[in-house]
Amino acid sequence: MSLITRTDVTAVKLHKNSIFAGIGCSMHVFDNINKRLLQKIICLNGQKIYGIVPCEFSNKIIVFGGKQFTVLSEGEELTRLFNPVVSNDWLHSALWVKDQSIALLTAHNVVQIWNTAMQSLSKQYVSRDNSILYSGLLLPLQDGVLVLAGTVFSEVIVHACQVETPLHHLSGHKGVIFSISCDQHRGLIVTTSDDRSVRLWSVNSEDSNSSNGYYTIELWQKASITCIHELYGHSARVMRNCITKDWVVSVGEDSAICFWDFQGTLLRKSVTHQNAGIWSVDANNDYLVTGGGDCGLVIHPLAIATEYGQNEALNLEVRSPKNILFTARRNIVILSEYNEVIHYDLKRKVKTVGRLEHESTYKLIDISSCKQMVAVADMCGNLDVFIENCKGDALLCNVIKTKLQIGKILSMQWAGNRHLIMCSENGQISVLASREKNTELCEQFILPACKERWLTAADVDTKHGILVVGDRCGNVHVYDKNNKAPIKTFSKVHGRYGPTSITIKSNEFMTTGRDGTIKYFSLNNAHKSLAKYMSSKDLEFQWVEKFIDNNENVVCGFQERTFVVYDIKSKIKQLNVACGGGHRSWDVVRYIDKVDNDYDEFIMLVYLKKGDIHINKFQMSKVVSRNVIIGSHSKEIDCLCVHKTNLDNSITFYISGGEDTTLRISSIDRENKFGEELIFKQLSSVRTLKIHCLEANKILLVSAGGRAQMCIKLIEFTKENNEIVLKTQECVDYMIKGTERERKGKQTWRDCSIDFDPETRIMDVDIVGFNENNLIIVAGCSDASLRTFSFDLETAAFKTVAVQKCFKTCILKTKHLKFGDKNLIATCTTRGEVTFWSISNANIETLDLKPIFTTITNKSGINSFDSVIVTDNQILIATGGDDNAIHLKLLEFNKVDFEIIDSWSWDKFHCSQITGLRFIDDFLLSTSIDQRITLCRWCVGIKGITCVFVAQTLSDISDIQGMDILDNSR
Repeated sequence: MSLITRTDVTAVKLHKNSIFAGIGCSMHVFDNINKRLLQKIICLNGQKIYGIVPCEFSNKIIVFGGKQFTVLSEGEELTRLFNPVVSNDWLHSALWVKDQSIALLTAHNVVQIWNTAMQSLSKQYVSRDNSILYSGLLLPLQDGVLVLAGTVFSEVIVHACQVETPLHHLSGHKGVIFSISCDQHRGLIVTTSDDRSVRLWSVNSEDSNSSNGYYTIELWQKASITCIHELYGHSARVMRNCITKDWVVSVGEDSAICFWDFQGTLLRKSVTHQNAGIWSVDANNDYLVTGGGDCGLVIHPLAIATEYGQNEALNLEVRSPKNILFTARRNIVILSEYNEVIHYDLKRKVKTVGRLEHESTYKLIDISSCKQMVAVADMCGNLDVFIENCKGDALLCNVIKTKLQIGKILSMQWAGNRHLIMCSENGQISVLASREKNTELCEQFILPACKERWLTAADVDTKHGILVVGDRCGNVHVYDKNNKAPIKTFSKVHGRYGPTSITIKSNEFMTTGRDGTIKYFSLNNAHKSLAKYMSSKDLEFQWVEKFIDNNENVVCGFQERTFVVYDIKSKIKQLNVACGGGHRSWDVVRYIDKVDNDYDEFIMLVYLKKGDIHINKFQMSKVVSRNVIIGSHSKEIDCLCVHKTNLDNSITFYISGGEDTTLRISSIDRENKFGEELIFKQLSSVRTLKIHCLEANKILLVSAGGRAQMCIKLIEFTKENNEIVLKTQECVDYMIKGTERERKGKQTWRDCSIDFDPETRIMDVDIVGFNENNLIIVAGCSDASLRTFSFDLETAAFKTVAVQKCFKTCILKTKHLKFGDKNLIATCTTRGEVTFWSISNANIETLDLKPIFTTITNKSGINSFDSVIVTDNQILIATGGDDNAIHLKLLEFNKVDFEIIDSWSWDKFHCSQITGLRFIDDFLLSTSIDQRITLCRWCVGIKGITCVFVAQTLSDISDIQGMDILDNSR
């Protein structure tokens, strides 16, 4: 039995006050209110659950998937009434006929009636048209069972079990039918297909009895069924649909949820599950629940379809509004082209106009962190500071009116609630603070020369005397109050537009930018020049503007013309508002307000569009989806490492990389609660990763894969507030063939040479500890080269040491072996060859790898390799690959190379490619694409190698790509 399973959520059901989710062969039951896991029960044997059907007249639930089905009994906990029954065909739908009788629809259009008390087949109805089905639906009738069968020939066949001939054929789709749902009372059928369409079919009859619904065979015989709407809203195959009280909901492989009304209008389209396919959906009167290919389970409020927010256009009769801001009391401040500052009280609907005596038409406006103070300055140095009162009727008072003698002002930002950061010509940065009714100059700094020499963001730490600014050329500078020049500069952090916001928090600071990333830096308050770039977080939209919460978990920005609010922790887009884009004045505020004797979160957005002022207000409980199970990789996982720290033995960390180009660090605690800790993005798929322990709670992580990219990170585990916190530092981001700009140089496209193998992939890496400060990283690549790199732990210097090209085929596996006093590297290729390399030379600068032994173990590619030391001069190697066999070879070292002493192979343990092999004492564990995990016992004796079968189990993970072993005795 698996302790925890992370795989596709293939079936969901909202039943009573619980959410039922089929994950692999197990049923997970969650509380609908607090989303807490109530129970996990194994239902099927090695088959994924694809259907959950509660009984209306007893506390029982049918669970089916593949060819198996079983029945659960509801009590204080779910119990399985009998072991899974195996049918003779794949099952598509199930229906309760009586308390002890169920109907099942098979993939060949056969309806089977089973007695659940005896687990016996009572009877079956074979349709005259036994076409292969991709989907189906069984409906209860007063005098039988109605079948809606979705065929591979793009038709839906409607027939009844008691009638020989089909009642209707529904044609129109241009692909196989993936899902069918029906509302018998409304007379509505909804079908989805491979052709990316959703079709609504109307069931009509002149029979007067049909007004109460279609519940008899006679009514269905007399009815006419016509397609009333052909709907296109998905960009990929539409997998499932469901009918609610007011809408039709469809989900597809494009990760989209489409809400349609019964007139065929697309009310709303929402993208979720990290762009993975959505495999299951269900709804009740209030909520919709979806299960996706990212292993996530998400619950959505149905109000999202229509009650998405209140949009209001304010007619304030403001001449040429230029800038607009929200205050702390959620009122609006408007700066116009006519030297006017307008304050508008949203509650009282009162507008107050203030005049500015500025000379220049180029004006800057910004609001403090507390949103109470507004500063307005022009290029000539005129500065006005306004403050909104806290109590009574809202008023905006001009508290400072002065002219600064600092030259031509190019940029102005508030840093906290007291300091204004001005940047004037020639890169002069002035830090101002309020003093009674005037300002005082606190500090002055010099911005390094660049093309556009002014600031885009700034923040100050007055306690430690640190100023952090970002310039228009994308650089981030750290200043100390005792130095006019920056003590640390990070170049080109956010592209040519520079950072959009900077936030200092204790011993770190964060920056956001219009390159779709959040950058994290560390601050050393004792030695300020030791500030370091730590890591980067990639988001799903390009323009990341700023954080709108105190915990730095919620950011806002723009995705083309849409305003976006994104929750970093849950990886959910909370809001999507089509406002025209970020190249306009706008502001956003997040707050808590009272609603019906309770409190709820609200977000208000104000923006200018075509000279009009628009306000959008959102009650977040009505529009925000919530994770019941947080999603993970949206595509195949290619590599996995398990790590434990000595800070908390109950928490296990899983480091994984996959085809979705992400490297993820996840955790599972003693209650098997899954948490996503960190996510890193790479250019292409992450094929391989290795960890190297440096200290007790510090590791070096090397990941590599497509685009010949290799990344190295330092990860430190610390404990803060009784929780383990991960701190990362990105040390190396290296491409073997360089970036496109590096390859091209200054050449034009006419002069560039052609690289006939531009997409080299690093297939596997391993790490060798050379000495205290240096590591050797060996990489096997798809261009048949074995590359050796050195990494200095102190300076983070990374360089290529050697490149050997002794093969004609791709290197699939690379493994470091410590054999006696020798460091060996074993490589495996697509030709089934295993080669041992000796690491020679004590000088890392002239390090060389020499092949000392080659043998052919497999008939084709080797996907997995492991070894174990038998004696001082003997080693046993195990290989598995595309020939479905496990091969063992006993090698003896004779001072120069190896000699094969004995061989053993067996191809009956698995029926497809071997993807994982590990020696554990005298056991050998293997995994395969066939979902089987096999345990054998090996022995090397006088007669040679023996290996006998011990046990085998089935995993819920389809197409297993590999495995790692966790020593649970630690």
